[in-house]
Amino acid sequence: MRRKVFCFLGLCLIFTQSKLFALTPKELEENIKNYFALNFSRLRQVASSYPQPNNFREIMKPVAEETEGFFGASLISPDFIILQVYYPSHFLARGYDLKKVKELEYFYKLMQENPQPQLSEPAGGGPLNPRLIAMRYPIVKEKKLIGVVSMMVREEAFLKAVGLDKVKAFRIICLGKLAKEKGKFSAEYKEIKLSLPSTEWIIQYQD
Repeated sequence: MRRKVFCFLGLCLIFTQSKLFALTPKELEENIKNYFALNFSRLRQVASSYPQPNNFREIMKPVAEETEGFFGASLISPDFIILQVYYPSHFLARGYDLKKVKELEYFYKLMQENPQPQLSEPAGGGPLNPRLIAMRYPIVKEKKLIGVVSMMVREEAFLKAVGLDKVKAFRIICLGKLAKEKGKFSAEYKEIKLSLPSTEWIIQYQD
């Protein structure tokens, strides 16, 4: 707690100020579910337009403009090869085989067996590679997977949107593995468990 002193009309009043921010587990759970529901609904709109490499940027533009922390997007083949990217500066990613990424092996297999929206854990980090959260939405036609739309958002934008940027400490555990940890925990903390698209997250935090 912090103490503040206010003086007026010759009188000085001293009082203690308790924490101004408190995030309940229910609020955090709702914030996270609403955040991803909104972003996946945007990707669904793109996927429903059946984008091709020559029109992907045009179709993706409204999503890029309205998504806080948008970092980039890509059009992916059913075999997880990047066909097109949103920003021309990311051109080197075209033709890259995402199956080479070990962390995506599980998601590739899942997308082949049962095409559903997917959420990847926060990953990356560095001067040229900020920490990102990836979301993927299948493009399905006549019950057949014909492509995938992927979008990446900056981790800090997600943390701010759901309220985790204001807490003292937090951990994000995805599919049983620690994906992000910040701050120091004491003995007591709050925890929520979330079933999210194609994954499960556990978030532990302290106000």
